[in-house]
Amino acid sequence: MSRGQKRQPQLTPDCQLCAKCTVKNGAISVYGGPIFGTIPHMRIAVLPFNAAEGTKPALGRQFSAFAAEQLRVHAGADINSVSFLTQIPEDSGETRMAFVNISDSLLPYEQLKELFDQAEVGVVQDGFLKQEGDTFNLTVRFFGKESEEPIYQEEIVFGKDGVFATLHKLVKLLANQAELGLPEFLAGETMEFGTDNADAFLDFLEGYDALNYIQQANGMVAREFSPDGAIDALLASVEADKDFEGPYQVLVQLCRACAAYRIGSFEKVDGALKKLTELIPDDFAAYFGLGEVYQAVGDQAKSGEYYEKAVALNPEDPALYTRLGMTQMQTGMPVNAERNFRKALELEGDDKPSADYLAGVLQQTGRGHEVPPIYKSMIDADAQNGAAHAKYAIALIQAGNEPAGEKAFEAALEVLEDSTVVKRHYAPYLVQKQEFDRAMDFYEDVLDAAPTEVPVLLEYAQTLEAAGREFEVPNVLKQVLQANPDPNTRANVLARLIELEQPKRAENVQAAEAKMQNGDFEGAIRDLKPLRNWLADYWKMWFLLAAAQNQTGQHTDAEESANRCLAIFPGCEPAVVELANALAGQDKLDDAYQLMRYAAMNNSSSLPLHLNLGLMAKRAGHSDEAKAMAKQIREALGGDAEAMQNIGPILDDMES
Repeated sequence: MSRGQKRQPQLTPDCQLCAKCTVKNGAISVYGGPIFGTIPHMRIAVLPFNAAEGTKPALGRQFSAFAAEQLRVHAGADINSVSFLTQIPEDSGETRMAFVNISDSLLPYEQLKELFDQAEVGVVQDGFLKQEGDTFNLTVRFFGKESEEPIYQEEIVFGKDGVFATLHKLVKLLANQAELGLPEFLAGETMEFGTDNADAFLDFLEGYDALNYIQQANGMVAREFSPDGAIDALLASVEADKDFEGPYQVLVQLCRACAAYRIGSFEKVDGALKKLTELIPDDFAAYFGLGEVYQAVGDQAKSGEYYEKAVALNPEDPALYTRLGMTQMQTGMPVNAERNFRKALELEGDDKPSADYLAGVLQQTGRGHEVPPIYKSMIDADAQNGAAHAKYAIALIQAGNEPAGEKAFEAALEVLEDSTVVKRHYAPYLVQKQEFDRAMDFYEDVLDAAPTEVPVLLEYAQTLEAAGREFEVPNVLKQVLQANPDPNTRANVLARLIELEQPKRAENVQAAEAKMQNGDFEGAIRDLKPLRNWLADYWKMWFLLAAAQNQTGQHTDAEESANRCLAIFPGCEPAVVELANALAGQDKLDDAYQLMRYAAMNNSSSLPLHLNLGLMAKRAGHSDEAKAMAKQIREALGGDAEAMQNIGPILDDMES
């Protein structure tokens, strides 16, 4: 049987409840409320099978989830799989997640009872899995709402080759408790699993469990978690049965997730995807994954090579042309990029997501006048496409035809049934023209529709300031904070709020900065130290304090201050540099190097970070790496004489 013909098991990690579950003091609960508090009408809750000592918990989780997913996907069942995740708070303020195997035995009824007490759950399935060699012993139980004894319990003993029959049986048992009719391919004596190889399937489940974990934790996995075992299991599964598509697709997704969230090592992910291209050379997905991985580490040229291979194998996918075009723009090949963006547009539907990329190429190559027709064609195809109307008007303005752009905005306001998106884009233009009142009216209309839209709130606050209505700004900034923005946005909003509500203290920080500019670092430290309790959330104060302490040789104190700054504002590049300087000042050279290496890896376009990485590499004894980085920076800057004048001595130091 060829690839693509086998029915694949439906394992989809999209239970929204799973990302919220946690375990506290042995009881099952949900952040902010009882379990299933957000899903009040679920009939059946499927808990992971607890795993005995020496049995992989991943199999306990995925055996139970498999049966639930078959019924949820194929029979429309009101069933949800529950994952037990525990919170791991960190000193930085981050919260990470870890899967929990609640017990190495069956759970007592008291730990299940709150599912019935706190949520509208009719039946709970749980169980216990034990593996010894190639033999499995599985106890599966169902509890009803009114009885402390199981309404059904069965012990199933099976060998490795019996895993398929056992999982099929679990589907039928669960369907029986849910009082569901089964579709024909599940109701028979056998069902399709995508493979007949038990080892391949078990390895697939182990690897899938890791992907499921990363997705549920939104990348915030426990620091000790390594994806290496899952990667190896999925590779083994592909090698055992090359016609089994499940492990191939999951391994590609796992590698992409690892690259996106910086989990595991680049070498492991890179090697796994390259091995997939050898095992399954006619599938594009592994090449696409390699393109993403190299793009994530800033190697745009290599990324483009892999996207080209993916396009060759799957020439009808517009997203591949778009990705290829993006790498070509970043490697100085706008002609090639334009060609691929235009090809993507040909293949896309009415939404035309590549239009913005093509517009960017045309703008950068001095052909902005060619942009408006792109969006005009989208309007002609759908007169109610608000985004196209807004982009058409903006494109006209950017092409130098402001009257036509304004006319396009006004026409859109007239023709659109919902003009919110046009008001969203018209308002900043009106601010530039100092038509503040109308701009604020538009921002308020947008916020009526989306009151927690952080970028709109920020623009609205800036417009209030520009209009002289500064007294209204704090309330808007507080709305931003209530909307749970990303940590970097939160840091800067807090800073502005402090400056507005505590101006005297903020002025003291500014005075300390002025002293530093005049070389009086001791005086700056004397001014800043008393403010630490009053301005504990003000990142600017902590950054200046760290910088002044480094200048005066107080490196231990500087390390603490820099860490306090980064806990508030994790994206503050100057604070990362001060932390590295503080570590280096304490002869923790390798720690300083690793810090800068991680920071530069996460921001491949930051020149200051890469310069400081090169300096720390040299100080930590990695002279060859420092020289290589200096060479790359010189090549990247090309003929920028002004930049070279500023950083030339630094590069000389890295190369010496």
